[in-house]
This record gives sequence, C-alpha cells and structure tokens, in this order.
Amino acid sequence: MIRFNLSRTAGLRPLAACLGLLALTSIGQAQDAEPPLGVNVLEATFKWRPNYVSNDMLLNADKDANNWLHYGKDYQNTRFSALTQITTDNVKKLVPKWNLSFGVNEAQDSQTTVVNGRIYVTASQNKVFSLDGVTGKMLWKYERSLPGDLGPKLCCDAVNRGVAVYKDMVFMATLDTHVVALNNTTGQVVWERKMGDYQTGEIYTSMPLVAKGMVIVGSASGDVGANVGRITALDPATGNTIWEFKTRPTSADHPQAKTWANDSWKTGGGAAWLTGTYDAKTNTVLWGVGNPSPAFDPSVRKGDNLYTNSTVALDADTGKIKYHFQYTPNDAWDYDGNNEMILVDDDKGRKVWLHGDRNGHLYSIDRTNGKCNWVVPIARVNWVTGFGENCRPIVNPDKVPGYDRVATDIAPILDGGKEWHPAAYSLRTKLIYVPFIDSSMDVQAKKSEWKKGEWFLSSKVLKANPYTGGVKAFNATTGEQVWTRPQSTPATSGLLATAGKLVFSGDAEGYFSALKDDTGEELWRFNVGSGIHGNPTTFTADGKQYVAIVYGPGGGSLWPLVYDELFKRNNRGGGMMVFGLSD
Repeated sequence: MIRFNLSRTAGLRPLAACLGLLALTSIGQAQDAEPPLGVNVLEATFKWRPNYVSNDMLLNADKDANNWLHYGKDYQNTRFSALTQITTDNVKKLVPKWNLSFGVNEAQDSQTTVVNGRIYVTASQNKVFSLDGVTGKMLWKYERSLPGDLGPKLCCDAVNRGVAVYKDMVFMATLDTHVVALNNTTGQVVWERKMGDYQTGEIYTSMPLVAKGMVIVGSASGDVGANVGRITALDPATGNTIWEFKTRPTSADHPQAKTWANDSWKTGGGAAWLTGTYDAKTNTVLWGVGNPSPAFDPSVRKGDNLYTNSTVALDADTGKIKYHFQYTPNDAWDYDGNNEMILVDDDKGRKVWLHGDRNGHLYSIDRTNGKCNWVVPIARVNWVTGFGENCRPIVNPDKVPGYDRVATDIAPILDGGKEWHPAAYSLRTKLIYVPFIDSSMDVQAKKSEWKKGEWFLSSKVLKANPYTGGVKAFNATTGEQVWTRPQSTPATSGLLATAGKLVFSGDAEGYFSALKDDTGEELWRFNVGSGIHGNPTTFTADGKQYVAIVYGPGGGSLWPLVYDELFKRNNRGGGMMVFGLSD
C-alpha cells in the first residue's frame, strides 16, 4: 500500500488541492492546523496482475480483435476475427512459426485462449500450457494425474476443449469431475472443486463459460444413463455453487416427467457437454443438451424426453429456465443437440441464434422466444419426411431402429450432418460456415438393462457407412446454401472466419486450409503431420497476426473405427502449430 503526505510531496499538492484532501503518513505530519473539506488519508494500493481479464473485456470481446477470450471468440459465438494482416492476397506466405508437442497420443479437441499475446491451451490427459505467443516459449504447465480406472468411462478419448480466463485465473473442467482454478501467471492451483463421481460415468470435457461474474460448466457422459445432465454456475473466487440447472426430471412430479414414459427419466441421459453462451442483451445463458438414453431404443422412453436434444434458455442470475427449443424429440439415432448457438441480428432485423445440429439440419431460432424461423438440410438427410409446426420433425418410420430388423442407410450417421466442431459466422459476408459430414449408418435396437456406470446404448447392430464431408456456406438470413467445398474425409475441425476474407479449416488427414470466404476456393494448405480435431483461432502478439491450430486425431463416436484405415498412412501425436506471415 502506498500512502502519500500531500503537504510534503510537492508533485501531489495540486492533486490535494483539487480533491480537498489531507494525508497523515509516516513521512511526516501535514502542517495545516485544520484539514480541508474531504477525507484525511489518500491511499493507493498496487498489485501486479498481468493479463487480468475483466467483465468489460469479456462483454466487449467482439470488439477486441487482438485477443481470443471466449470459446467462440465472443459471447455471440461468431468465431469471427476483425484482424486483416493475413488476407486472401498474402495468405500463400503463411508459414509455421513454432510448434508445441503435447507429449501425448490421444485425440486433441482443444483450442487456444489468448490474452495480450499469452496463450493458454489444454491437451488430453488434463494438461494446461501457458506459452509466449511469439516464440512458443513455455511459461508454465499444469498436469493433473488422472485415476487409472477412468479410461472405460470415457466416450471419446481423454479429451479437453480448453480453458476459460477471468480476472487473474484460468479455469479448467476435468475428466475426473473437478473444476480447477489456476493462477494465470504461475499455474499454481488456487482452488479445486469436486463436482461429482467419475465412477458413475460423469466427466467434464469442455471449456467453461464465464458470464455475469460466474464460471459456468456442463457435465458430460449422458450415455451411461443415470447421471442427470447439469449446468452449474460457480463462484470464481471459491468454487462454491451459485445455481444449478438439471436437464431432465429428477422426480415424478417434475413438469417434464410426463414426456418420459414409464419413469424412463430415471436413466434418461441428457448431458450438457459442450460450452454454452451468454446473451447479454437479455441476460440469458443458452446451453445445449444432448441425447437421451438408451440412445438407440426410443420405444422404452416414449414421449419428447425433455430437455434432451434441446437448447435451453436460462436466466443468468438464477438458472431458472425461460424457454427451450427441441431439435429431435424422442431421438432414436444419438443425435446430440449440444452444438453451439451463434447469436446474430439477421438482415430482417430478427434476433436469432443459428444452430447446426447433428440431426443434419441448420436452424434459425428467435432468441427472444425460442420460435423457429427456418430449417434447412446441411447434408443428405432421410430420417425425416418434413417438418410441422415450429419446425417439429416428421419422422420417417423406415429409419427408426427396431428389435427385429436393421434400419439401413439412416442419414445422417450418429456423428451427425455436423459434429460438435463449431461453425463460424462472418460479419463481413453475413454467411455462416458449417463443417459438414455426409454419411449414413445401419442400426438395430436391442433390449438392455441399465447398470450403474456402464454404457446404456441398446444397439445390437451399429454400422458406419463410408464418410465424406467438407465445408458449406449458408445465408444467415434465409438459410440458402451459397457455396460448398467437398473433401474426401469428413470435416473434423471447427472453423475460423476473418475480416481478411478467409475461412480456416482442418481435416482428418492433417491438412490445415485457408478458403476464400465468398466462394470456398482453397488458397493455401499445410500438412501438420497428424489429423486435426481441434479448432483454429487467431490473435496478435507484438503487433503481428498469428493463426493457431491444435492437432491430434481420434476420439468421438465411430471415429476410432474410421481412423484404423487412416492410420495406415497417418500418425498419431498431439500438439499445436502457430502460423504467421513469412518475414
């Protein structure tokens, strides 16, 4: 603490005169017999807090081109950067500047969070790295030992999707069902909070959301059945719970229990395993809820199975639900509804969210009331024959799995017309860019009994048919498809759009590409040496723009089977590569 004697510190006397202040300190007593009007002591406390992230920074992340502070860049989830140093004219000069090996072979689903040139990134096995954005020098790392018996509980490898930043801390949700707060300068643990029991199959894999001064996390692993999906808001200083929302009924008298026949809500799934977002204008937290369980036997849980396969809109102060929109009622295909919501004010003046769902469709939903504006297919879809009121799907009965037959060529596959990898929206073109998958599956259901902590899928046959995919662009106001860039493998990374007229994308073969945002033409590509499942980001450090991509194949649904073939000409290995323009 610094205390100033205003009468004996000449440089401060004008300030004292202005404020009418008199300070009494150990330096000496003021000579004035009577203090002037005001307080008697002027004090200032200085604490070194580098890379401090304030509420104002988070609220205005859409106006901050240099940093990457949220999962989706900003609260609107656009994944759009206003940076223009790297453009369609010079992108061919993009070269690797440095590379970080994560030292692990599992799938890597992460991305960077960047504050004033300092990178924070996670790897599988619950590792966190802090790095200098220019040189790649490691400033600190945090490694969390995981229980040896955790592996069988993991759906999709030992993945983590990144850390949130707030004040002088970094927050990670862990596979062994904890939330950990780390000092952003040293990596030392400030606090950790146990959220549940991984032995039941409940884990955490995704980046937390910081909103309204709270750290908000969603639980994963709905496919084990009994774990009730949870969205929990924590106090960032202590880890104490502020509020919690359960994604499905917890008692027979719950208002939504009637949407689950025969008390099937008791083992109904509904995990909240991807990062939500915050609509500051309406003080609403928007969060996706995943598939019901058993995943492939809807006959034992007749009804809509709320709030599975939905986006729920929660009051940010209380966690109480305002409304919801359900994409796939009584899901029979494991079409998780978790995917991101991109907040857009479209050209018709509507306040909407755009959502590319695993059920194969892109939606525009009014974010003031949850009403559907339009729905269009992302790729080939045949599980629906049309849509009714408020875009409610009309199911094709031939594509519903049964006990006595195999439903063949169900499109899309359970990975979806779009997997969890996030789309991007360009404020320049007013287009939404969607990483898509084009495939189908054969499924036969079977009767099965729920057992604590074990998978509860109820499928006798689950066959993946050949995959392709790519990137498509849609008009955000009308849903009209504007362009498509197909590729031989499905899209397995998130996207990044920039004011430099570019869209960045990665694929399963390891190619990191830059596309023209208005046509999809590929202008540049680089092979990082291993399949890409992470998300690209961009930032500045020392006045220069960089683009980062996390790589490392595997994880997710049927991907281990698909990668058996790819690994004949591709290697494992996880890391992050950072690109910049050649000097």
